[in-house]
Amino acid sequence: MDLFAEIDSDAEQKMTRAQGLAMLKAFLPLAGRAYAGERNFDKGRGQHLSVSRLSPFIRRRLISETEILQAVQSRHAFSASEKFISEIFWRTYFKGWLEMRPSIWSEWLASASSAYEDENYLKACQGKTEIACFNEWAEELRETGYLHNHARMWFASIWIFTLKLPWQWGAAFFLQWLRDGDPASNTLSWRWVAGLHSRGKHYLAKADNIERFTNGRFAPYGVLDEGALPIMASDPPPATEPAWPSAPPQNKYLLLLHAEDCLVEELSLPAAPEAVLVLPGSLGNMALGEPHQLRDKSLDNLDDEALSDAGARAAAHYNCPIHVVQGQTEDSFAGGIYQDIAKKLVEFASQYQLGNMISSYLPVGPIQQNMAQITKSLGAEGIECHQLVRGYDRICWPHAKRGFFPFKENIPKWLKTLP
Repeated sequence: MDLFAEIDSDAEQKMTRAQGLAMLKAFLPLAGRAYAGERNFDKGRGQHLSVSRLSPFIRRRLISETEILQAVQSRHAFSASEKFISEIFWRTYFKGWLEMRPSIWSEWLASASSAYEDENYLKACQGKTEIACFNEWAEELRETGYLHNHARMWFASIWIFTLKLPWQWGAAFFLQWLRDGDPASNTLSWRWVAGLHSRGKHYLAKADNIERFTNGRFAPYGVLDEGALPIMASDPPPATEPAWPSAPPQNKYLLLLHAEDCLVEELSLPAAPEAVLVLPGSLGNMALGEPHQLRDKSLDNLDDEALSDAGARAAAHYNCPIHVVQGQTEDSFAGGIYQDIAKKLVEFASQYQLGNMISSYLPVGPIQQNMAQITKSLGAEGIECHQLVRGYDRICWPHAKRGFFPFKENIPKWLKTLP
């Protein structure tokens, strides 16, 4: 079972739709039995060639799950490509699961902030432990923003069961550095390794498994706790059906672009927007105790790069003006509230004499939290903000009520009717 980033990333990628589509095309011949046979091998930096490296593009929805699944099906039989297809749906499953249990995210966020003053936490993040493979992975993550999926699972297991560090702190470390870090996949994968997602079922890193799937690069015999018990906690809250937003009005509006969804051409909009407002990538920031923030600033640049690409495509597609909203986030950021961004959006609404704004749906995570504060400020000025849910999410997410395998039973049906 693959978790975390179900499709691996690459430190040299440009965050554009054209780049994502080119990488998808290049990977397609390998998406069948080749992927199934090689996907678990972590061959080291620069050698992650048996996986698609598409996850940063999916994370920002520069390319969609639907078009990836359709492309794979056009090239491979389901029996050959089932492993890869399942990894696409693991990400979808985690998105839906967290969407119906947002308190899990809030609880994690509250407990992650205590990490930064702990000496053992800092040593682990810096790769200064007694475990060579763990140190190498910590360094690779910090230097490249990437870890092979299997290495992420080993790393998390060693963090929790051998180093005895809180899983919440490890999830914070990953989300700070991963180029493809996703609030749902990251948080729930750490919970899965710990034994909290599937209650009592945890993942233990074992020396022989690491030796085999690193082709002998590492063999940490005698240094791992291979008999640790899962972390025990109360059951997660029951699933609550997603509260989908209602359809936006047919009035003229401004389109807001955020880094959760950069595939703007495929939004089911009521009409072309009067203008496109591109929000800053720093909306993905989260404060976890001053002066630390749970985000490497280079990730803002990746989001801004994706948003710039999306904005240019939107302007061409809808033949309308585009405005980049600059936020003085370091000065104005306080508890996740970007008052300066709200002020600028009010100014654009006044310029176009419009009281409606539309964006794609904001799932659980930092952008949603920060935008909730912004839209509250807009509402006080009489400006209504509406969100559009993609058909793929609307169909799949409500089925993530229990474990992945009941969810997985729907995949053959979904593949026949992809929206």
